[in-house]
Amino acid sequence: MEALGNVLGVETEKLLAYEDSELETDYQTAYLTNCRDQRFQANNSLWKELERLREKHVKVQYTVEEVIPPLREYIQRFNQQLSEFTSDLGFIRNKSSELKSLLEYNSTKLANVSPLVNDLIIPPNVINEAVHGKINQSWLDCIDFLKDKQEIYAKYQNSDDTAKPKDFDELCKVLEYLRVVVLERSRRFIIHQIKLLRSHQPVPSQQIQQRMMQVREIFQFIVKNNHSLALELRQAYAYSMRWYYKAYFSRYIRSLTILQFKTIDSQYALGNGLTNTSVNRSSAYGLSSYLSTNYGRSAGPVTDDSIQEYFQVDKRISLLTQEDNTVMVSQIAENNTMQNYIEVGFKNLNLAILDNCRVELTFLAKFFQIGDNEEEVKGIIEQIFQPTFAEALEYTKHLIQKTYDIFGILISIRVVQQLQFESQKHDLSAVGDFLSSQLMILWPKFQQLVDFQCESLRKVPITTTVAKIYGNPNHRDPLTTPHELTVQFSRFLTSFLKLATTHKEQIDERSEPLYNSITRLRNDFETVMTKCSKRVKSPERLLATNYMFLYNSIQHQHIHESDSEALPLIVRETEDHFKALVEAFSRVT
Repeated sequence: MEALGNVLGVETEKLLAYEDSELETDYQTAYLTNCRDQRFQANNSLWKELERLREKHVKVQYTVEEVIPPLREYIQRFNQQLSEFTSDLGFIRNKSSELKSLLEYNSTKLANVSPLVNDLIIPPNVINEAVHGKINQSWLDCIDFLKDKQEIYAKYQNSDDTAKPKDFDELCKVLEYLRVVVLERSRRFIIHQIKLLRSHQPVPSQQIQQRMMQVREIFQFIVKNNHSLALELRQAYAYSMRWYYKAYFSRYIRSLTILQFKTIDSQYALGNGLTNTSVNRSSAYGLSSYLSTNYGRSAGPVTDDSIQEYFQVDKRISLLTQEDNTVMVSQIAENNTMQNYIEVGFKNLNLAILDNCRVELTFLAKFFQIGDNEEEVKGIIEQIFQPTFAEALEYTKHLIQKTYDIFGILISIRVVQQLQFESQKHDLSAVGDFLSSQLMILWPKFQQLVDFQCESLRKVPITTTVAKIYGNPNHRDPLTTPHELTVQFSRFLTSFLKLATTHKEQIDERSEPLYNSITRLRNDFETVMTKCSKRVKSPERLLATNYMFLYNSIQHQHIHESDSEALPLIVRETEDHFKALVEAFSRVT
């Protein structure tokens, strides 16, 4: 048993157990059964292959019995559905052909209907915007839409009835309602902006005009659809601005009256401040700026130096030549502690009026579009600014009523002439008439002051006192040194001639009172000098010396000017006049 166990590779105990079992079974059956037992096999690969085949057999049998029958049923149902889908596809193909034919038919019909729909349709969003939208630049699209629809509807109304839809009359009513809504909202917007000018907290007119300019098309829509309403709105605007400018300039004029002006009284006359006519010789020599806060504040008579300084207007002429024409605001005027001459307040007021008239004209031309009718523009400007013009003229009368400032009057006249030139450039004829009224106030006052200066010249004591020659105080010969009145008159005369060169355009100088006034003053001065010359041994030499001084002063006035610029007539004639006198009296001596 051991040898057999070694051959078979089995333990002896297992063989013994096997022998015991064999006694109980059939040997053949036991043999076959044991042959199948893998424990007694020398090579088990075939049995393993057999097991795999059995497993595959089970799977195949499962597939055949469990999987294939449902798959067969699914394929059968799929074939049935495919047949149904094929039938449906044929139906769809037929329907598609039918719809295509119908679409082509409808396209042909709509080709004639679409333009009609596009022309007459009024979208709800447009109606909603017109009724509830905020009036701004985008709201103007409603006006443009309405204008286009009005033109289109007018064409359909004039066409045959066959070209109109059945509800065309209803659409016309809707369009009319939309027009009324836009017209009413435009009217309310303009009235609201005008009322802001009179509110308890007034809004600056520039802001209101800016808002209205952003939607200026609304007024043109009103003009086209309701001309009488447009005229009423324009009239309401004119009345409101009339009140607004009157209130504004009343406050501004009150501010200008607070300005401290240098007092020029009858002491500032030719011949005053000389050796034998001095009203106050106690002050030391010196020149103060006319804008100084202490200038001219003496409680008593003015000093000689103040009188001599007054006759020199070099600093004051800068008011006419400066490029910066910014208007002094009321807050500065009320808090300005410096002393000014009268032309400062006068120019600021009139320049402010001109600037506001120019702004108002621009707004009227762009918003109300009245720039084509000159008379209409002039009438509206006068209507708006008439109270302002009247108050400004009253201010001018009050400003110059008691003054003896002949240079301030003449500078103010030149300011008016410059503003007239600007008003002509901007076609402001109404402002031109107002400025002409200013001249009608200023020129008579100027003539009165010329009469006063001429009278002062005639009252100058006849002496031979000569001017003080700095650097050589002992040289006091009246035949070789100019008279002190000549020195004073040279300042006065050259100041007048300088103001004669401040024109911006050519004028007829002989028609100006200034031309004859200079001639009158010159003649009275020569009369005084002729009387003075009779007190010396050589009258002609004294006259030649004094007239030479005047001639040199006039030449020095324009020595730095360009030779290409023509001198004013009065300057040339005055220079030639004294040159002729110098030559005449020099030949005699």
